Amino acid sequence: MSEPVTFTVIVPTRGRSSLGGTLASITEQLEPGDEAIVRCSRDEDFGNAARRSMIERAKGTHLLFMDDDDQFATGALATMRRFASENPGRIGIFRMRYLDGRLLWSEPVLRQRNLGSPMLCVPNIPERLAPWASPDYPRVADFRFVEGTAKLLGEPIFREEIVAHIRSDRRPAQRLLKRLTRPVEVLRLRVAPRTRLLRAFGRLRG
Repeated sequence: MSEPVTFTVIVPTRGRSSLGGTLASITEQLEPGDEAIVRCSRDEDFGNAARRSMIERAKGTHLLFMDDDDQFATGALATMRRFASENPGRIGIFRMRYLDGRLLWSEPVLRQRNLGSPMLCVPNIPERLAPWASPDYPRVADFRFVEGTAKLLGEPIFREEIVAHIRSDRRPAQRLLKRLTRPVEVLRLRVAPRTRLLRAFGRLRG
């Protein structure tokens, strides 16, 4: 009989106000045996060192990842749990949706800028996990992690299911509200005195 699937959800944070919504989207979906690990870090490395630290402490059979300004979709963990149970030892790459409706992945190909950490479901087999690191370009450490781990576990399986909302909200009404108010926020920033001053300074320097 196979081992029950349990998740360790890894959440690096800089203490953003959005963290509450992020954690709510996780905790409402946890099952017995799951855990969520949160680490606050001020490192200027996009949370890479924090993720490495939490991966080392993870007890779940599978690793999930979430950023502190994003949220899991309703039912996402059940979807990923079913995948993990049906595909033992395989990496799952799901899809995530941005507030403007864009989706990643855009095509089922393992390449840079075609994935993000909230899309991943990775078997927690320490000796087969690549480092979460990219010294030359820290922003793509998630890709390097998956690329290296895939060499040890086999090619990932791309899935169509949307499991995360990026800089958005898992609740449709709140998602619509954010979409409607975002242009106003952008306009406010554009006409703010400090913004005008910076733009004028940029023109003078040019």
